[in-house]
Amino acid sequence: MSQDVLDVVLFTGGRGSDLMTRELVRDPRVRLTLIVNGYDDGKSTGEVRRFLGDSLGPSDFRKNARRLAAELGTSPPELLELLAERLPHGCGSEEARSRLEALAHSAGHGHVEGAAYGLETLDASLRGAVGGYLERFVEEYDSSSNPFSFSDCSLGNLVFAGCFLDAGRDFNTAVARYCALLGLPEGLVENVTDGRNLYLIGLTEDRQVMASEADIVDATQPSRIHDIFLLDEPPTSAEIARIRAGSLEEAQAALAARSGDLRPNPRVLARLRDADLIIYAPGTQHSSLFPSYITPGVGEAIGSNLKARKLLVTNIQEDAETAETSAVEILDRAQYYLREKDRTQIPTPCLITHYVINDPEVDDAEVPYVRLGPLESLEDPRLVRIGQYEEAVSGRHDAKKVVVPFVQSLLAPQAVPRIAAFLLETDSHNKISQTVLESLRGGVSDLPIRFTFFYDSPLSLDAHFVEGLPFDLRNLKADGGDTRDAVLEICRDPAFDYVLLFESSGMYRGEDIVSLASHLTWGRLDAVWGSRRLSVRDIQESYKFRFRRRRLLGAISYLGSHLLSLAYLALYGRYITDTLSGIRAVRREYLDDRRIDLNSRVFNQQLLSKILSEDGEIFELPVRFLPISPKLVRRTTVRDGLTSILTIARWRIRGRPERESGPLPPSDDAPPTSP
Repeated sequence: MSQDVLDVVLFTGGRGSDLMTRELVRDPRVRLTLIVNGYDDGKSTGEVRRFLGDSLGPSDFRKNARRLAAELGTSPPELLELLAERLPHGCGSEEARSRLEALAHSAGHGHVEGAAYGLETLDASLRGAVGGYLERFVEEYDSSSNPFSFSDCSLGNLVFAGCFLDAGRDFNTAVARYCALLGLPEGLVENVTDGRNLYLIGLTEDRQVMASEADIVDATQPSRIHDIFLLDEPPTSAEIARIRAGSLEEAQAALAARSGDLRPNPRVLARLRDADLIIYAPGTQHSSLFPSYITPGVGEAIGSNLKARKLLVTNIQEDAETAETSAVEILDRAQYYLREKDRTQIPTPCLITHYVINDPEVDDAEVPYVRLGPLESLEDPRLVRIGQYEEAVSGRHDAKKVVVPFVQSLLAPQAVPRIAAFLLETDSHNKISQTVLESLRGGVSDLPIRFTFFYDSPLSLDAHFVEGLPFDLRNLKADGGDTRDAVLEICRDPAFDYVLLFESSGMYRGEDIVSLASHLTWGRLDAVWGSRRLSVRDIQESYKFRFRRRRLLGAISYLGSHLLSLAYLALYGRYITDTLSGIRAVRREYLDDRRIDLNSRVFNQQLLSKILSEDGEIFELPVRFLPISPKLVRRTTVRDGLTSILTIARWRIRGRPERESGPLPPSDDAPPTSP
C-alpha cells in the first residue's frame, strides 16, 4: 500500500553507504534513520577512547552527521569545516591546549596545515556550544592523569568528547547532542546499543586474535576473519597466547566466554519494528556492520516486522577484512550474526527480503571485485537481485540503481483496479438485484477495487435502491442505444482495467464476483475464469438434476465439455476445465476486438482463444452454481459444441492476432534479476 512518508532504516559504517545516504535524505518523503556502532578505535578516535576510558568511538557518528548536515544544509559550512580540521602532526600538549583554549573562548585564530579556523564567524549560540564542549574537554584533560596525544587529532572528536563529558558520560546522549549541534533532527543518527563501552575483537581462521577494530580493518594485513566478539576489556598478550595455543573451536569458546554485557538501544528496536524499508549497506563488514547485527534483539525486531522490505547490499570490491570472500559468504555471515550466532532460528525471509549483489561483468585482476560465489547454494532465488550496480568504476554503489527503485515502489500509489461488471442473460429486476445484494454480502465493497456494474433491461431499477449502493449501477439501455455498441464503447474506455462478465440467470452466486475480483488487485493476471467443474459436488448434482432421465444425453454433454478442454490443451498447451463458464473477468483490451461477439454462441471460445494465443495469464477458480432447467436458460447444443471446436482451431491457425494494445506486463518492485 502506498503512503506519504516512508520510514527507512539504514545500517551503515562511516563511508560505505555515503551515496545511498545522500539519495535517501534528499527525498522529503523519506524519514531516515542511520544505525551505527561505535567500536572504531583507530587514529584520534582510539586516542579519545583510551583517554576517556569508558566511551565508544565517535568517528562514524561524526562522519555521518557531517555528511547529513552538509546535504540538508542544517549547519553553517564554517562549522563543518572547523569540525573536520585536525591539529598538526607532532602537536604537543601545550600547543594543543593553547589552541583549544583560544577556540573555546573565541579569542583568536588557529592555523592547521594552512587552513584558518575559528569561531568568530559563527552565531553566538553555536560559538557558545562549540566553545563549551571544547572547554569541557580541556577541563577533563587538566584534571585527568591519563595521557593524551594531540598529534593529528580531529577537532570533531574533541568536540564529541566534550559532548560525552557534558552528558554525564552517556554515549547515546552525546550522539544526540553532537547531531543537535549540527542542526540534525533527533533520531536521524542512532547508536545500535545502549552506549556502554565494549571492544571489538576478531578471530581469524588460523587463530590469530585481532585485539582491536583497527587491526581488523588494517589493509596491510588482510585476513579471513572467522568470528567477531565484543568484550569488556581487550585481551592481554598472555591471554592471546593461551588462545592461540588451542584449536579454533577452543579459541572461539574462550573469547565467547569473555563477551561483555551487550544491550540494544530501545529506540533502534522501535524503529526497526516500524520501518517500511530496512537496508543493510555495504562497508567494512566485520567492523562496521556485523557488530551491529549481533546486538541482542536487533534480529528479532527485524524479524517481527513482517511488512518491511529488507535489502542486504553486498560489497563491490574486496577490503582487508573480506579478502577472497564471496558475496554469498557475506550473505551467510550476515544471517549468522542477525540470528545472534545462530542462537535464534528466525527464517531468512523475515530478516532479508532481497539480496542485492553486484556483478561487474568483467574479470579485471587489477580491481579486486567481490566474486559472486556459489549462487546455486542460495536456498531461495526469489530473494536475489544481481546486476551491475557500480557507479562508473568508482567502487561505490549507484544509489539510483540500488535503493531508488525500492523507495519509488513503496511510495508510488498502488493502482486501484477499475472493473466494469456486466450482469448478463437476464432483464429481470429481481435477478439483477439478487446478484448485486449477494456481491455486497460477499464483501465487494471491502475490496481495493473500483466497481461499476452494468445491466441490460427495458426499465431501470428503483432509484432509491441504486442510490444506496456503494458503487455505480447503470442500465445499458437507459439512453435508448444499442446494447452491443454500449458494451464495445465501455471495452474501449481506458477508464476501466478489467471487464467482469456474470450470468445473472440465477445459476451463479453473486458472492463469486468478489472471489474473482479479489485476484485482480495486484494486476498480474490477465483473466480469472470461474470453473463449475472445479466445484465437484455442484457439478455432480447438476448432472443428476439435468439428465436424470436422459443418461445418454448427459454422457454426451460430459464428454463434449472435456473435448473442448482437450482441444485447448492440444492446440494451446493449456487445459481449461470449464470453457463454457458464465462468470469470468478479463483485461478490457481483450474485448476490444471486433472479431469477438458478446452475443455469439461461441463467445467464450473466441475470448479464450484470443487470451491463450497471446500467452495471457489465466487463473481458474471454482465457483458455486445451481442447476437450472433448460426451459429457463439457454443451453449449449451439440451443434454449438462442434462450432466451438472449429472456432478454437480457426483462432489457432490464424496465429497470434495483431493488436494495438494488450495486457500490461507484470510489474516488479526491485532491480534485476535473479539467477
